[in-house]
Amino acid sequence: YCHINPNGDVEPCVFIHYSSANINDKSLLECLQQPIFKEYAKGQPFNGNHLRPCPMLENPQYLQEMVQRCGAKSTDMQSPESAEHLCAKCAEYAKEWRPVADKLWAEIQEKEAAEAEDKQQQSAGH
Repeated sequence: YCHINPNGDVEPCVFIHYSSANINDKSLLECLQQPIFKEYAKGQPFNGNHLRPCPMLENPQYLQEMVQRCGAKSTDMQSPESAEHLCAKCAEYAKEWRPVADKLWAEIQEKEAAEAEDKQQQSAGH
């Protein structure tokens, strides 16, 4: 993802307001090469469970670490906040969602495995 806010800050997501590049000062390609985007690329997937993909909401420790490592600054125009403060607000949700998401993901994986096995048996039978 890529989001450019009204000030021209190039952010990794419309919900994650941290950046160190502005489209008014750099080309889009240069903005996409800023450290926060490189951190995203290194970190993905943030979770093997596709029901827990977000580095802010479901895996808040990752966003906090990425922002610290790359030195991105808050670009939230109404309520600038540190990554630590933002991620602390997501920690309880992530904790509560994890067992539910893990159970659902296991069920999805089991269903897909059973369907693949059925297809394989049908192919072998023809």
